[in-house]
Amino acid sequence: MFFGFAIGLFLAACNAPKPTETIYKLVDDWKTTKGPLMYESWEIDADSILLGSAFSVNGSDTLMIEKMQLIRQGDSLVYKVNVGSQKTVSFGLVKATKNSWIFENKAHDYPNRIIYKMINDSILHARTENSAGNKVVEFHFKKIR
Repeated sequence: MFFGFAIGLFLAACNAPKPTETIYKLVDDWKTTKGPLMYESWEIDADSILLGSAFSVNGSDTLMIEKMQLIRQGDSLVYKVNVGSQKTVSFGLVKATKNSWIFENKAHDYPNRIIYKMINDSILHARTENSAGNKVVEFHFKKIR
């Protein structure tokens, strides 16, 4: 019985999608559904896997909040974020499922962790937090159609 269970787990692991394949679910334009009105946009890029930008709109003014890159590193990903004129910060992928990705940089002041979770094809939740899981900031996005 145990042997069959172990074989099943092994086969499931072999067929598990790689994070470099599932991350493409982020590609689209997203708008917050709660809190301050913000947008996040992801597109496919030749040099990185994805390029992203986060911004807010105030009247006719667009305020860029940050630029992001998701870069392939073997079978894993590195999330790079740049806020204004600050130095780019990298977060390594520490956990992934077919619908969620957790990036972490324990050496960074805040955030230490960035989490994306696809609730379904049109709803995306993003979260930033410190290493202890405190100082949580959540963003609930809906796909713009």
